[in-house]
Amino acid sequence: MSRNKQSYYPHNSNNFNNHPSKINLHHKDTDDSFHPWIKPNSKCFITTGMLKLHYEILDFCEFIKLTKEEIKYREKTYNYIKSIIEAKFNEYKCVLYGSFKTELSLPDSDIDILIVEKEEKKVNEDNSDKEKDRITEAIQKIYNVLFDTKNFGYIEMIKAKVPIIKCTLKETEVNVDISFFRKNGADAVKTIEKVINVFPEIRPLTLVIKYTLRQRQLNEIYKGGISSFIIFSLIYYYMTDVRKKILDDIKKGKKEGELTLGHLLVGFFNFYGFMFNYDKLGISIRNGCFLYKRKEHKPNTLSIENFQDINQDMGKNCYNFKKVVETFKNARDSLYYPEKSPVISYLAGFILPDDILRERAEKNNLFS
Repeated sequence: MSRNKQSYYPHNSNNFNNHPSKINLHHKDTDDSFHPWIKPNSKCFITTGMLKLHYEILDFCEFIKLTKEEIKYREKTYNYIKSIIEAKFNEYKCVLYGSFKTELSLPDSDIDILIVEKEEKKVNEDNSDKEKDRITEAIQKIYNVLFDTKNFGYIEMIKAKVPIIKCTLKETEVNVDISFFRKNGADAVKTIEKVINVFPEIRPLTLVIKYTLRQRQLNEIYKGGISSFIIFSLIYYYMTDVRKKILDDIKKGKKEGELTLGHLLVGFFNFYGFMFNYDKLGISIRNGCFLYKRKEHKPNTLSIENFQDINQDMGKNCYNFKKVVETFKNARDSLYYPEKSPVISYLAGFILPDDILRERAEKNNLFS
């Protein structure tokens, strides 16, 4: 199935004059006078309802995307680390993966580097301790080489279940996560790129949802939130299933006009905030998308299958998932029932003023 990469742009703006329905509102520490992402000549000012939200989402994504300078610093950081490791170790090569590779980065996102063996060795499943020792030894060697350069303001080796090196290059101040021998990271990139080629709407939706969670410190697994890949998986399932229902409602006249990013964002927050039965169902994106019955019923938790390992549940460590759901509920309510009318900004109902947004606004001379 192939679709135009710009298919998330509506083709007809005449049928988007209905305001979203009014439902209970939960505003918490919001400032709807703060919306520097809206362009002075934005189509937000000449549209209403879902189409207005659609254009505001596009404005936000344009505002928040990495600048040329930010991209240059990340590339410089990757190339420096790659040159150090590959010059010292002939058996290893570095691979860039993660949100920077898939163009789903936020301005403060880390870059992810995977170190793999040029000649892949067969893993001995019967001797996991030996394999773990081999990985630990490799991590220690690479850590020592990077540490000895004295070019990192911060560097730490974390010997967790999935061992990593976390570091920050002094010159660029870019944060880096380095992992080892985990092919699934590179495979995840291929899956994301393939899916976004079919559903280009996923990219702008991901940036808005990811930023919303980041502001509440809910976009990191180690903080009990959900990772970028889990966010992608939730949106992917939603796009393949619920999106069809929205289109059907439009065709039947239950909703106005064509499908927009506004419809999709409101629908996402509504689906995962109010409708999805987390207690009984899990999500898999393996071989397409489908739901499965959970073996154990655990309220306020997420079950999401690792598409590369059906025995691994990517949601099991998301111990703050209840807060994630509450965030989705509050976001939906603020979109359904804005505090002020007429509305200048829908997103300002749940995207809060912060240093990143203010700094970007100041660079664009939006504040005096």
